[in-house]
Amino acid sequence: MKWPDNNNPLPTDPLWGAGVRGGIKWDGTFYRDATRYPAGGSLFWSAYFKPGSAPGIKLGYWFNFGSGWSHLANDDPAQILTGASQRIYWDSTTGRWSLVIEATMFVTYAVVNVWTGQKPAGNDPVGNYTRIAGCDPLALLTVEAM
Repeated sequence: MKWPDNNNPLPTDPLWGAGVRGGIKWDGTFYRDATRYPAGGSLFWSAYFKPGSAPGIKLGYWFNFGSGWSHLANDDPAQILTGASQRIYWDSTTGRWSLVIEATMFVTYAVVNVWTGQKPAGNDPVGNYTRIAGCDPLALLTVEAM
């Protein structure tokens, strides 16, 4: 994923803050893993599914990005929708692709919607997503195949 606005952070930018000790820097990449999260099916990708990611400090279930961070709830992929996560998925109710970026509040561990957008129908999640919710006002994000 690339941020098209110079006023927003790129995956290669340094952290604005220290992040969390257990976190690794999120590079904007999403992965599919039907073994760890079968409920998502073949049209669900998440940053947490990087091959080799696992529970524990610096192993991929805690992410630092921008001035925020996110944590996979209880280090359990089955709870991916419970804690903060970054995900792309086909939403069969709306007939659109959805891109969700969430963060975890430091003290309360509450989930905060940083950015949510949708893309009209298509065969894959690549393309432009238009913002529909979230505290970041950026109007558009682009997902690219790597």
